Amino acid sequence: MKFRLLFVIWSMCSLVYAQQLTLVETFVSPTPIDTWTIDGQNNLLVVSENNIQKKAINGERRFNQTFKSLGNIQSISPINAMKILLFSDVQQSLAIVDNTLTQQGDIIDLSELGFSNVVFICASNRPNLIWVFDQFRSSLNLVDFQKSQILQSIQNVETKGNSILEMKEYQDHLYVLFSDGMMNRYDFLLNFSGTYALENCQQFGFWNQQIVCLDANATALRFVPVNMRASQRIPDWQVEGPITSFILQGELLGIQNGSIISLFTIK
Repeated sequence: MKFRLLFVIWSMCSLVYAQQLTLVETFVSPTPIDTWTIDGQNNLLVVSENNIQKKAINGERRFNQTFKSLGNIQSISPINAMKILLFSDVQQSLAIVDNTLTQQGDIIDLSELGFSNVVFICASNRPNLIWVFDQFRSSLNLVDFQKSQILQSIQNVETKGNSILEMKEYQDHLYVLFSDGMMNRYDFLLNFSGTYALENCQQFGFWNQQIVCLDANATALRFVPVNMRASQRIPDWQVEGPITSFILQGELLGIQNGSIISLFTIK
C-alpha cells in the first residue's frame, strides 16, 4: 500500500507545472485516525478517539496526550504556535491546549453560548475568534471564545436537502462547502461575498491562491482560482487510488490513505 501510494503521488508531479513533490515522511497510526492536521510550525497532529499525537515533521520530538473528559475529538484547529483548539461534537465542548498538548483553562461548554447542536468549528487568524456552525438553528457564527460572546451570526444557512460538508478560513474570508458542490464565501464580519460552483467537491483546502478540491471519487485534486475573475487555473492532479483526506499547509501536502499519512514538500 505504501509503495502504491508513493507511486501514485509521484505520478502527479508532471501535472503541476514546475512543482515537484518530495516525500519527507510516512506516518502509520496503530489505531484508526479520526482527524488530523498540520500546523504552521510543520508539526503533524493526529487524533484517535480522545488521544492526540503531535510530532515534528521529519523530526523526532513527540507529544502524546489523552483527554478523557472531552470525549471523542471531531476536529483539531491550530490557532498559533501556542494555542490549539479541540472540538468534541458529542460533548458540545471545546478545549484549549498549548504546544505541548497541555490543557489551558477549563473546558468550554458551547451550550452556555446558546448553541444546541454545533457540528463544525474552524479557527480564525484572529487569535481569540472561531467560526461555529450550529445545525439546530442552521446558523453561522463568529465567536470570541475567551469572552464567551457571539459577535456575528447569520441564520438559515443550510437549505432542505443541502448540508454543510466543511468550512475553513482563508485570507480573512470564511469558505463554506455544501453537499451540492456549491461554496459560499463570507467576509470577516459574515457578509456574503461570493459563491463558487465546485460540482463534486467533497473536501477542500487552499494552495497558492487556489481552492483545492478532492472530487467525489477521491481520485483527483482540482484547482479553482480564489479570485473568481482570474483566468489562470492549475491542471488537476490525478491519482489512481482513493485517498481518505488531504491537508495543504504552506509548502506541505499531506495525503491520508486509511491509517497512513504521507507527507510531501511542494517545490
